[in-house]
Parts: sequence; structure tokens; C-alpha cells
Amino acid sequence: MISPPPDGNARLNRLASVRMDSGIALLNGGAPGALHEAIRCFDEAIELRRRLPLAENPGFRYGLAAGWINRGDALTRLGGPENLVDAVSSYAAAIELLKDVPAHDDGSFIRRLAIAWMNRGIALEEQKGEPALAEAVRSYKEAIRLLSAPRRAGADPDLVLASAWINLGHASLRPLAAEAGEAAEQALSLLAEHESKELAAAEAGLKARHILCQAMTLILEETRHAAPVDPDLINKLTDAVEGALSLVQGWEKAGVTCFRPLATQFFHLGALAYEKHQPHFLAEFLLDHLQPEYCFPPVSAAWLAIAEESLTRVRGGLRNCDFASLATPQGIRQLEILNWVRAAEERLNHGLHGFSRISSETAFPNPCPSVKSVV
Repeated sequence: MISPPPDGNARLNRLASVRMDSGIALLNGGAPGALHEAIRCFDEAIELRRRLPLAENPGFRYGLAAGWINRGDALTRLGGPENLVDAVSSYAAAIELLKDVPAHDDGSFIRRLAIAWMNRGIALEEQKGEPALAEAVRSYKEAIRLLSAPRRAGADPDLVLASAWINLGHASLRPLAAEAGEAAEQALSLLAEHESKELAAAEAGLKARHILCQAMTLILEETRHAAPVDPDLINKLTDAVEGALSLVQGWEKAGVTCFRPLATQFFHLGALAYEKHQPHFLAEFLLDHLQPEYCFPPVSAAWLAIAEESLTRVRGGLRNCDFASLATPQGIRQLEILNWVRAAEERLNHGLHGFSRISSETAFPNPCPSVKSVV
């Protein structure tokens, strides 16, 4: 445990805590200009704690590091080249203060040090460019190393470690899709026992699945000329989609509706995946998730548009097939798929009045953002 400060330094430490609390409130408030004011509060807290005997009490270093981490978080949220460089320097100051872990540490130092590394990675990733991205990957890996050690502790170590894996997956996605997929799977293994019970874990689980879907899509695109296509990659992609929609449905039944935009993204990803790789399962996928009695969340106009457009594309592609191929096993299979598609279209057209609706969403939403800091 961190020992309390002596009375002579208690006042300075309390004043710093007051300024820190004010800065955190501003950081989380979202008011215009609040981030600049939050940085001023953190700067004042930092200056107060710099006057404390840091070498004598690890608790002073621990508190001062929090000021630098929060300052870096505010600068990262502000964005812009100069602010992001300053943010990286703030996290470096925190890392320097925390790197000498007290022998009696209960894991708090390790956890805060890992968060400093992870937030440093986020600020670097925001800078774009290959050198910054490579350094971001190194930062995430250092956070993972620290949190994976036997001494790791904290109220939610699995969530923090899972977030580090998700950030690593996001940073690795373009250059190393396979590694990004593995990172997402590591995160999901940590979240498996928590995502149906804890809202923050559910959000992290959905973002991990989104990265996994993107990774599998990229790998399938890179290997599209290979024959045959690896079915394990397709299964990972569709399983991630189905798992995400099932998770959202569970939270919807509990009255939580904040994941509906993400559900639309996954429904769109699923439609595209089945359309391209397993068209014989497309109709089943669409109808399973559009039946009113099973729909969580309720079907929006966007979901119906996604389904109709996907079925139309498959039907158009099948109609353009070579007539001579119809006598082959492949041609017979295509006719079966065409019949399933037509049947699904008829059910959609016939049952439109029965679907419960919510307000229309964008049919093709933007990708999931990366997971931010977990301070």
C-alpha cells in the first residue's frame, strides 16, 4: 500500500487533489473550452506536487503521474499536431515517475504505468504516419506486458488489458491484419465472462469484434485468388458478426439501447460477408435478424435497406451467370440460392407492415472508432 504523506506535506497534496478533481470534472463535462481549462487545472496540480519530496514517498510520485496522464488525455482530445506531441511528452513524464515500482506495490503502480503507456500509444496513433504508428504499437505491447505480469492488479484488470489488446489490434490492422485479428481474439477471451454483465466490457467486446471482422475481411481480400478460400477465415468473420448481434440483443432485453448504431454496422458487415462468401446462408441470416418477434434492437429502415440491397445484388449476379453452367452441380446450386433469395425478398415485401421500426439510421455507417483511454 502507498503510505500517507506526513502532515507537513498534507496541505500541498490536498490542494493538488482539489485541482485534479476540478480538471477531471472539466475533462468529462464536454463544455466548450473545458479542455483548455482542464489542462490549466492539471498544470496547477502538477506544480503543487512537484514541490513535494517525491523520493521519500512513492504516493507523491503516484499522484503526480496521474496529473501528467490526465493532462495528456486532455491534449489528445484537443488533437492537432502540437497538442499530440505535447500529450506524448506528458505520458513520458508519467512513465518516468512510475517506472521504479515500490517493492510493496499492490499492483496500483503497475496498472497506472500500463495506462500511461497505453494512452501514449493512443496519442501517437492519432499523429498518423508510419513512425508514430510503429511507436504506438510498441507502447501498446509494453502496456500488455505490464498488465500480463503476475503482479497486475486493480478493480478491472481484465478490461484494461483487453483495451490494450484492442488498441494494438486497431494500430496493427492495416500493416498486419493477421496480428490485428489475433489481438482482437485475445481481448475477447479476456472479456468473455464480463461482457454480458458489465456495460464497459460489452462495448469493448463489440469493438474487438469489429476489429476482428475488419482483419478477416482484409485477409480474405488479400487471399481472394487462392483456391480454395480458407473456410476458417470466413467462419471467424461470420461468428464475430453473429456474436456481436447476440450480445446487443442480450443488452436490449435488459433495456440498454446504446449499442443500436453498432448493431447496424454488424448487420451490414454480416450481410456483405454472407453475400460475398456464403450466399447460400444470406437469406437465412437476414430473415433471422429481421423477424419481429426476435428483433432486438427493433428493425430500422436502414436494416431493411441493407437486406434488400444485398438480396438484389446476389439475385443480379446469379441472373448473369452463363446459361450453359446451369446443368452443372455448381449451376444447380446457384439456382437453389436464387430461389432462396427470391423467397426472402417475398417475405420482406410481404411482411414490411409487421416490422417494428425505430428512427432511420445511415445505411452504411462509418467504422468503429478505436478504444480510448481507460483512466
